[in-house]
Amino acid sequence: MIVSKAQNQSKVKTSPASKSAAPDISASQDRIRERAFHLFESRGSEPGTDIQDWLHAERQILKR
Repeated sequence: MIVSKAQNQSKVKTSPASKSAAPDISASQDRIRERAFHLFESRGSEPGTDIQDWLHAERQILKR
């Protein structure tokens, strides 16, 4: 029987601690996304450095 990745992941159980951490991760990702977009705009919205913008934003947000 072939089980798809989605079916297999639906069987994975999470601990209560990981459920409570999820909103924090999501909030951090939102802040990183906003900061990365700000960096993109500050460079004149020129494409091509999205990964660098994300990593720079991630360092800035997560060091707080």
